[in-house]
Amino acid sequence: MYTQRLHRTERAIERTRASGETQNSPHIHVLQKHEFFHGLPPPILRRISSRVRKAYYAAGRPIFSKGDPGHGLLAVLSGVVKISVVSEDGKEIALNLLGAGEIFGEIALLDGGPRTADSVALDDCELLMLDRRDILPLLMEEPSIAIKLLEVLSSRLRRTSDQVEDLSFGALSARLAKALLRFTELQGTTNTARPRVRVTQKELGQIVGLSRERTNWHLRDWERAGYLTLTKGGCVLDNKNVIQKLARGHEH
Repeated sequence: MYTQRLHRTERAIERTRASGETQNSPHIHVLQKHEFFHGLPPPILRRISSRVRKAYYAAGRPIFSKGDPGHGLLAVLSGVVKISVVSEDGKEIALNLLGAGEIFGEIALLDGGPRTADSVALDDCELLMLDRRDILPLLMEEPSIAIKLLEVLSSRLRRTSDQVEDLSFGALSARLAKALLRFTELQGTTNTARPRVRVTQKELGQIVGLSRERTNWHLRDWERAGYLTLTKGGCVLDNKNVIQKLARGHEH
């Protein structure tokens, strides 16, 4: 009888400890809200939470550079991250823009190779960082993590294909409008009547494949037409409906 009571007490203590870990593990409440980690079993979340660390990057600060050792995965909590490459003559092309709820660094995570591009914080960014040595065992143990990672890779491939198609065949006005609307999504202003976009014309030009001067010329043209208002460090979309039509390929 004493032994049975002792075992029941030990199991109760263990359940209490596990519950406490779920509530008190560092960053676990943050992980539960992140799209990539949301829905994972509590034991997996506890293991990830005990190993993850937060990092803060001010706007304009590099996060990593092409060729750097690929130590692990990064998840965006807030802010916007730009992924880009630079040619030998110094021309930079933006490959991707990532916002809250998205992850990056997944290629180096999987193959252990160096970073394949540069990343920089466009806004003040808060990130979660997880080392490769900590997450690889979880990928083997928990299929749901591996499936989510495959979904991310598939989404990136689709987006890259669309971007290559736009740069090769798409009208400039459509590329520019899509880039502006993408920023409203990343910066959480999509649902406002006159969304504000925080992006420099140089950064916008890198995304659509134009120089800063040519980007400025087209934005000035749209400002004269009443589609947007240029502001310091960005613009305000005064006529979002027209911008959406331009993104679908309707010429103004």
